[in-house]
Amino acid sequence: MGPGRGLPTMIAAGVTLFAVLLVVGTSDVSGKLRSVLDFGREPQGSVPLLPESDGSFAFMQTQKGKPKVPIAYDPCKKIELVINPEGAPDGYREYVETAADHVSDASGLKFTIRGTTDERPSTTRPAEDDERYGAGWSPVLVAWSDNDEMSELAGDVAGLAGSAAATVFGKTVYVTGSVTLDREDFDRMLGRPEGREQAQAIIDHEFGHLVGLDHVKDARELMHIANTGRTAWGPGDKAGLSRLGRGPCVPSF
Repeated sequence: MGPGRGLPTMIAAGVTLFAVLLVVGTSDVSGKLRSVLDFGREPQGSVPLLPESDGSFAFMQTQKGKPKVPIAYDPCKKIELVINPEGAPDGYREYVETAADHVSDASGLKFTIRGTTDERPSTTRPAEDDERYGAGWSPVLVAWSDNDEMSELAGDVAGLAGSAAATVFGKTVYVTGSVTLDREDFDRMLGRPEGREQAQAIIDHEFGHLVGLDHVKDARELMHIANTGRTAWGPGDKAGLSRLGRGPCVPSF
């Protein structure tokens, strides 16, 4: 699995400062493990499983033949992030850390920031880049861009996010992904008194997509496609995230 190997990409657009999700297809790498099996691994964190009836949630992808079981990140290892600071607002790392903490608190999934990168966002981003990141899946890329570089950011769209999945010994998990935020929208938002809270809500929303939440029609939820002012997880968001923290652990590779 050398540099440049990518996975098929599908994009769906949304509106009103919140909502484009980038869904990346699956690849079977059962015969390409890079290390011995890890038996007896434990999740990095856990949260209570919340009732489905508390609110509205949907998953970006589900396990084959199991429409209620989401594809999710391996909860037994941390999700690695890198940040491209070009065009990012002041305090960008705090925004990213806060979004990661908000997802972690609701799902049990854990994150770690490896540092900064010069990689630019792309809808055809390869799942591996050995020259830039070393052997293995690339870390999740967080970057700021504009609609000249990423046409999907045109109009009122303030972010794009999604993840790539791979199947290892019959278990399908997300292995890398990206979050791309509109620098022009952020500049405008952060010029207003309430802008910082709104900017954080947008990053949280996109991190929801990253780990597997889809849009819903319920305006009580942060994952609503056209958010009208909500700035924290709603009841359905929390119920969905509590399930996304229960994905399968897979061998390290």
